[in-house]
Amino acid sequence: MKIILTFFWIAIGAVLLWFFAENLDQSVSIKVFTRTYEHVNLVTVIFVSTFLGLLLGALLMTLRIIKEKARAAGFKRENKRLNKEIDKLNAKLDSLNKEIESLNRELTSLREEKSKNAAPELPSGETPDPEPQV
Repeated sequence: MKIILTFFWIAIGAVLLWFFAENLDQSVSIKVFTRTYEHVNLVTVIFVSTFLGLLLGALLMTLRIIKEKARAAGFKRENKRLNKEIDKLNAKLDSLNKEIESLNRELTSLREEKSKNAAPELPSGETPDPEPQV
């Protein structure tokens, strides 16, 4: 890909050189705001306007890059904040899971205690003997 790009720029340079050579003896008049420049070499006009266009394009691209870097930094800050929030929520979840496990153990022990203290179950259809009255 680098070789193709290099040949592309060489071709552009060759076309520009050919164009400059063809128009070397041409002159133009340029009016900039209120001032007029007479008999300016066309090659100079093309070179200066190309250079100014490249300079303006580079400036605009630099501004866009700075804007995108600031935006990326904002995303990184937001990502850090969200990761901290996730860590806090995971810690809270772990704490709640431990509490649930503790409550489940307590519930199991209470059920076991209740079953030990409860009266033995009678076979179906039988009723317990009434307590003697004194």
